[in-house]
Amino acid sequence: MSEPTPGELLGREFITAIVMFHEAVGRSMGLTAVERKTLDVLRRLGPVSASQLVEHTGLTSGAVTGLVDRLVRRGFALREPDSQDRRRIVVSLASNPDLDRRTAEVFGPLGVDMAAMLDERFTPEQQETIADFQRATTDVLRRHTARVSGRSVAD
Repeated sequence: MSEPTPGELLGREFITAIVMFHEAVGRSMGLTAVERKTLDVLRRLGPVSASQLVEHTGLTSGAVTGLVDRLVRRGFALREPDSQDRRRIVVSLASNPDLDRRTAEVFGPLGVDMAAMLDERFTPEQQETIADFQRATTDVLRRHTARVSGRSVAD
């Protein structure tokens, strides 16, 4: 294997910082990083099927079943009949004021600092380029998460 390029090293350092941040956040909330990020998926998407959680987390269906079981048991998520098709079950975020408060405490200051950093260092045009990079990187990471997880890789 050849030596990593400076860009590869920077990318690895960046991804490591993100993973370690989410591990620390999860621990501070009494959750694993995967549990916390799954709650984030539920917050962003609203009620979803287990297969949608598989798609958005990269976990196997068995792992998602166990994950949802833990989140429901701890009062963070709910399993409910789908309002459109009552034969189908969806997973949704449970109301949890303590978790909401802690999430705001953790992510409020981060959001403020990230916005300030972007505004201080980058023009609006550069910010668009950064956003494009983030979207493209997200697509690449999702494809490789599926590949590594043994699921079909969508283009």
